[in-house]
Amino acid sequence: MALTVAASNTCEQINIIADYYSASTSANLTFSALNASGQSILNITSPSFTVTASSGPVTYPLLVSDLSITNGIVTIVSYINGAEMDRKSVLLNCDIDCCLTKLTNELIDCACDCAKCSSVLAKAQKIMLLLKSAEYSLKQSNVVGTTLKAGYITDANNKYTKAREVCDNSCGCDC
Repeated sequence: MALTVAASNTCEQINIIADYYSASTSANLTFSALNASGQSILNITSPSFTVTASSGPVTYPLLVSDLSITNGIVTIVSYINGAEMDRKSVLLNCDIDCCLTKLTNELIDCACDCAKCSSVLAKAQKIMLLLKSAEYSLKQSNVVGTTLKAGYITDANNKYTKAREVCDNSCGCDC
């Protein structure tokens, strides 16, 4: 039994794969979505599936437009007959990707090795390090026991928030 979640490259959906089955009877599988603070962000009725021993994995593309947030950490929680089975988190970071693209374009256009170019490179490096570190914290949250999940999610959210802060409003797109 397992739950897997992954954000699409365009941040338009979260791909959910739930591999649960009921050996003797059918069971009801549902999902919820939470933000980094643990608050519900699902704007639709929870998707519901019937699983049996022969049904195989359930694949569900949750549209980000069905959530109350478009960027940040999303935790998907799976339930069988109302009992929580698992929770996995994913980072929607297209807003920061947009910022990094703008900074990279500035670096490409830079014709010299001057202080302006150095500061743009340093900013891009800081954002990338924060983003990669946030992603790693979420990977850790997805493999540790229940008591440590919240700490890793908080750590990932702090790093993501700091990366957004470094991006500031000068990046364009959604920054």
